[in-house]
Amino acid sequence: MAFRFKKASCVAVGTFNMYIVQPAWLAKPEIGIIPEGTEVAIETKLDAPGFRFTSPKLPATWIVTPSRIVLETENPAHNCGETMAQVLKALPWTPLVALGTNTLYEGSLNELDGAPEVSSYPLATRKPDDFELAQRSFHVALKKDELVFNLQLSVRNDAAELSANAHTDLQNRDSEFAQEAARKFLDHRRLAESLIADIFKVSIEHASSNA
Repeated sequence: MAFRFKKASCVAVGTFNMYIVQPAWLAKPEIGIIPEGTEVAIETKLDAPGFRFTSPKLPATWIVTPSRIVLETENPAHNCGETMAQVLKALPWTPLVALGTNTLYEGSLNELDGAPEVSSYPLATRKPDDFELAQRSFHVALKKDELVFNLQLSVRNDAAELSANAHTDLQNRDSEFAQEAARKFLDHRRLAESLIADIFKVSIEHASSNA
């Protein structure tokens, strides 16, 4: 048994002009990030500045706000980071703070049979008598060079969920460094999965659960 891929995203945090990062601009021949003539569905935020757009012809959903750009996909083979690198290359003077590679996996409670250290965690049953235990979460942060991996296992009454975040600090870094970090999107995912297998004693299925 294994946890199954649900979705992944590449997130660039900084100061963005969301009136530039529009579908029409992304499709310009000199930019070439999405195909010309791509019809998209755009949703705007009602409670804050920002919008998202999708298209059956695009492998990822775009979320653009003044503080971040998110590329999210349900296709485990799609490299959101390569697309993000193209965006950052087209906006070389944009102040950047951080870059994140995020992945979410889901599984049944049976997936935890091989992780006895989780089921025996001392907080598993520590709660007031008049409360119902809705969720337990187990988090670990690991640092390697510029990368910080945040790995979390969440256990609910009906299912289990694994999330992995690879965080790269971009403060005082130039655009080329940020682009290279974005291009390592799939490498960061594979390393996170290796850490998950080692720490939580579970395996990962690379096929999307939405397939």
